[in-house]
Amino acid sequence: METSDFSLVQETRKGIDKAAFQKVVKQTNLSFKEFTSYLHVSGRMIQSKKEHEKLPIKVAEHTLFIKRLYELGATIFGDIERFNQWMKTPNPVLGNEIPKTFLDTISGIMFLENKLNEIAHGFSA
Repeated sequence: METSDFSLVQETRKGIDKAAFQKVVKQTNLSFKEFTSYLHVSGRMIQSKKEHEKLPIKVAEHTLFIKRLYELGATIFGDIERFNQWMKTPNPVLGNEIPKTFLDTISGIMFLENKLNEIAHGFSA
């Protein structure tokens, strides 16, 4: 289910805790180190938090954008494994870049969302 922009804003303002963060990392099938590198944060900062302690709002926002992208991708590709494979494969439509490398910025994530919506509407990406 795709998260609406308004609910994404609300969820970001509410914040996410370490447990919710870890759930998103697992969903992406990325390593903890790779995931935190896309957020431009130290893994130690995350690991130092208690399980139900809230993360900084910028970390929460970036994480929630990634979560929304993966939910959309799983829906469009039919399952998360097929989407994860697409995220790891160089793509000519993206200048032969690997889609997951776009996770380092919110604008990159939004770019991938647009590409996924194009796929959903029959365009190749």
